[in-house]
Amino acid sequence: MDAEETWREAGLYDPHDPASADRLGLLRYLTQRGATVEQMVEAHRVGALPGVAGELVTRSTTGMVSVADIAERCGLPVSRVMRILLAAGIPVERETEVPADLETLMSAFEQGAALMGEEAILAFTRVLGSAANNVAEAAIALFFAELGPGTVRGGPDELGRARLAEAATNVFTEVPGVLAHLVMDAFERAQRRAQTTRSWLGPVPSADDEAEGPTEVVALGFVDLVGSTAWAQTLPLRDQNLALTRFESAAWTSAVLAGGRVIKMIGDEVFFAAPTAEAACRIGLEVCRAAAEDDALPPARGEVGIGPATPREGDYFGPLVNLLSRLVKVGAPGEVVVTEAVAEELPPDAWVVRPLEPTSLRGIDGPVRALVVDRPSLSD
Repeated sequence: MDAEETWREAGLYDPHDPASADRLGLLRYLTQRGATVEQMVEAHRVGALPGVAGELVTRSTTGMVSVADIAERCGLPVSRVMRILLAAGIPVERETEVPADLETLMSAFEQGAALMGEEAILAFTRVLGSAANNVAEAAIALFFAELGPGTVRGGPDELGRARLAEAATNVFTEVPGVLAHLVMDAFERAQRRAQTTRSWLGPVPSADDEAEGPTEVVALGFVDLVGSTAWAQTLPLRDQNLALTRFESAAWTSAVLAGGRVIKMIGDEVFFAAPTAEAACRIGLEVCRAAAEDDALPPARGEVGIGPATPREGDYFGPLVNLLSRLVKVGAPGEVVVTEAVAEELPPDAWVVRPLEPTSLRGIDGPVRALVVDRPSLSD
């Protein structure tokens, strides 16, 4: 039986279909690259046959082995290997096949657990898994937004779409190497920042201090878009996405240039950290200004505070974060509201500070005194 007959019997090819020549070209293209009939049938069933070209690029070159085999090779219980893989975001059962090179994850985990404890390293593994998933999901979303079905550049036919999937996946294979350099660069900057905020000098912490967890004094801020729910209903989804991307880009650029970082985006809100109270205020004002200058975005407002907070998995927690989240509706559009501690650290000759009436906030004891800040050069 020749290939065309095999494809016809598998339901992949109909010689009487007007697009049969296109489909035949696609099937030959995929077969030449190693696709099996079973693989193509499954992809065809869900309407994703051109995408097989991308899957073939990332097919493991190290071989696949079962979780039980990984456990045997590493000398670990299967249950422990499964727990590590699940923490990394990899769904597995005992006989699930995974890339053989995941042995390196087991080795790294055991070294880390011996040094810092199993639960702590499991939590860190979840951070790694979350970051990997975010990178992968962002790459897929980017492809479908720019080159996927219904886009201008989505390919004229099935073969064209397959070539695009293959080309995009080949580009993505460069990402892990690039990411390794970015992670090390970020690690070095985080080390330097930690040396200034978590000094080894000072009293030895008590048992009560250890129970509460480590804290550091840090400047934190939020900037959110005002009336974003109503705003979102006025724009097509693509225009809304592009506008939010510009908002995120402005926040990212302002934070990085000020020596800070974006901790996370929460819908239409950005949560950031900065090395000083003044830097945090500058970030907040610049992001609000960027929103005001973007014709497609609603106005933004910000809140900044400084004080002790608990760092955990790249995020911050504690009373300061809770306070700032409650201050979100205190300021008017375009304003940055700060705590008294922030206002006290701002150089008086470089900032304009206007006190607000003390206000009661849900979950916060007593009236809260907040202030609106601006820079003379921005308020003129």
